[in-house]
Amino acid sequence: MKNNIRFLVLYPVSILYFLLLVGCCQHKPNAIYRIGVSQCSDDAWRKKMNEEMEQELIFHPNLQLSIRHANDNSELQCAQIDSFITEQVDLLIICPNEAEEVKPAVSRAYDAGIPVIIADRQVTGEKYTAFIGGDNYAVGQHMAIWLIQQATLHHSTAKQPLYVIEIMGLQGSTPCIWRHKGLIDGLKDQSNIRLLGSGNANWLAAPARVVADSLLRLYPQTNAIVAQNDIMAIAAAEVVEKLAYAREIYKVNASPITILGTDAMTGDGNGVEAILQGKINASVTYASRGDLVIQSAAKILQGEPFLRDTVLPIMLVDRNTAETMHLMSREIEHNIASIKALQQRIKLLWDMSKMQRNLLYTTVGCLVMVLCLLIGLWWEYRYRRRIRAERAEHARVIAKQQEQLEAITAELEQTKVQQSQDELFMQHLQKQIEKHLNNSQLNVEMLSELLGVSRTQLFRKTKALTGISPIELIRHVRLRKAQQMLRKTDATIQEVAYEVGFTSASYFTKCYKEFFGINPSVEQHGT
Repeated sequence: MKNNIRFLVLYPVSILYFLLLVGCCQHKPNAIYRIGVSQCSDDAWRKKMNEEMEQELIFHPNLQLSIRHANDNSELQCAQIDSFITEQVDLLIICPNEAEEVKPAVSRAYDAGIPVIIADRQVTGEKYTAFIGGDNYAVGQHMAIWLIQQATLHHSTAKQPLYVIEIMGLQGSTPCIWRHKGLIDGLKDQSNIRLLGSGNANWLAAPARVVADSLLRLYPQTNAIVAQNDIMAIAAAEVVEKLAYAREIYKVNASPITILGTDAMTGDGNGVEAILQGKINASVTYASRGDLVIQSAAKILQGEPFLRDTVLPIMLVDRNTAETMHLMSREIEHNIASIKALQQRIKLLWDMSKMQRNLLYTTVGCLVMVLCLLIGLWWEYRYRRRIRAERAEHARVIAKQQEQLEAITAELEQTKVQQSQDELFMQHLQKQIEKHLNNSQLNVEMLSELLGVSRTQLFRKTKALTGISPIELIRHVRLRKAQQMLRKTDATIQEVAYEVGFTSASYFTKCYKEFFGINPSVEQHGT
């Protein structure tokens, strides 16, 4: 009875306490990491990269981004980086405007113990945690490859080369430096291609128009233009169209000027659309991969292994591939929009569930208390009825166990009788085999007659008791007897074989080796 009272009191209290713990205790949230992003500019390329980083945050809810743009001003970018250092962000993502000018600020961040990811554009030195971007030297070489293809299409020769002008980005930035160097090295051995001149347009359309206009007026024989981004390439295309009616251009060059850009971004006013519209002919690109930057940042912050230098693959986009890229981009944008909508829906549902949680816990707690009391009373009633039933069942079980014990005792007696009969049978069988062991004619028929049983009964009983047939048993007894004789007598192998019922010494040797694994001569000499 004392146990029953304890159950009625402690059981509902324990359950209520558990529910209160579940309702009140909050899981410790994952650590929130603040990431500062210093973008060199706010152009289409940077916007795409920022969108990719923010989209990737869907899978990393413990990361927070703070993005600032330097508007192509290295001094401003250094100030923004120093501001992030002062704010003690957990990690910095930097797209440097100019390599040398921004390098001191990058070094200060690195020396302050802040992990630094350099994205897209490189900086000089080794004071960074990871780099993710394209090989701009390889971009320049791809430009050279495209020009070589154009020279082949124009049937250019050393006397009538393909004349090229180059519109470069911001002087001092690593993409500008290395793309130009890759282009120069790629054309070094091409006597049928001549680079007439280059000019810096700082990645912008307006300066690119000025540079293109100046170079085309200076070199009206130009056949091709290469620009270090698509914005400048499209601007150059506008200048080419404007000057196409000028007499000085037509006098020298009647064929259309082909234009190569860099970036091949999708979207209105960008490179892929310009290719599809016929404004430019092709564009060299590597992905911005803002998603990969965030993935690397998450690995660094969480102490997981990461690649220090990730060089993104480069490809040439022309009319044949631009349409595919355009369609894929639209599909990706649609999928991202769907994901964002689902994320907002999930957040709304989660907030609603949080509001209802406390009310639910309180209601459930009260219901559980009432239910526990009812269960306790029901348990007490069932307990008393069960005691009575158990006593009756106990008496019935004892009676049944007594019957089972008697049956087991009878079965044991029967088994003993059967075992005794089997032992007598085996003793008789062994005795008859040993008695007629030297009789080579001893077989199953003879043995069954000696034992007074049928051949089938002899086979079945011998197989059941020994696991082998009668004829195998005869052979085993003969071989064991032979082993004893070889070890204890000086009889020859042939004498032993005849003594145990074998008619052939060679057959005896074969059987002996199969049974014992050694020749009888070894057995004889071994003893």
